[in-house]
Amino acid sequence: MSNNSKAEQQIRDLISQYVSAVRAKDVARVASLYSDEVVAFDAILALQFKGKAAYIEHWQTCMSFAKGDMHYEVHQLKVEAGSELAFSHSINLCGCTNEQGKMETSWMRSTQCWQNSANGWKIIHEHFSAPFDVESGQAMFSLQP
Repeated sequence: MSNNSKAEQQIRDLISQYVSAVRAKDVARVASLYSDEVVAFDAILALQFKGKAAYIEHWQTCMSFAKGDMHYEVHQLKVEAGSELAFSHSINLCGCTNEQGKMETSWMRSTQCWQNSANGWKIIHEHFSAPFDVESGQAMFSLQP
């Protein structure tokens, strides 16, 4: 896929909107970025989510765990874009303020596949994950990029 600079900038702008919506815990704004047919592999609670309604319900559940301020940063963002399809991947620092007022964050891996249609660019696939230790079976949230 040859990189289309206009499409790449559009995806980067949408990711900025995504970050802002997550920090504001604005699930409706997050939802506006997904295709109705999105398939998502999130890091918690289920193996996969099929369709926007199921994934947004999951987002609402996740936001209910975040009692305090949300923290979300995108690092090492790479975008490849054509006229109809694009993908982005990044390492993201995300978390929230706990009951004691302390910010708790961890690094996650993110990949998003985007499709351009009459409704503009929408996420058709999203994958969040954290590496895990094979021996203990535990997620390795303390890793640093």
